[in-house]
Amino acid sequence: MAQNITDNELFDQLRNKVLLKQLVYNNTYNTFRLLKSIIRELTDKYQNEADVVGQRITFEYRDKGEFQIELKFGSDILIFLMHTNVFEFSRDHEVMKTGYIRENKERSYCGVIQIYNFLADSFKYNRENDLGYMIGRLFINKDQHYFIEGKREIGYLYNNFEQAQITRESAT
Repeated sequence: MAQNITDNELFDQLRNKVLLKQLVYNNTYNTFRLLKSIIRELTDKYQNEADVVGQRITFEYRDKGEFQIELKFGSDILIFLMHTNVFEFSRDHEVMKTGYIRENKERSYCGVIQIYNFLADSFKYNRENDLGYMIGRLFINKDQHYFIEGKREIGYLYNNFEQAQITRESAT
């Protein structure tokens, strides 16, 4: 049987979902800005250290806009992309079985920062058909808790979703 929902209840549900997604987006955006800052600092530090020992090791940071950065080191490039949408974990995902999520379903809505690895020469020589691969995804929820998921041999990198909060210290 269909559940009767008043116009006010429907509006409240829609409003609450929009506010939740805006909060998650803002948390993800602020986390991405924090990562940009940390990666920039680390790049400068490592470049200076490489120069001191007389080695020619490339460390480059490139800000590619509001939602993308590139970190080049040696012959690799890591690309960090912030997705502009907010997602809810699939019901089948392991994180949905945790007490943290079961306690409050709103915690299952996350923003995503994806991390890809490419060979630097693929960009240098415009080899558009070269494959890179996703090495991880960073999920951030409304409480600024995070969960890191990796692909292939990396597996779950950090999955203490209930207690892990994004801070400058936890991001370095």
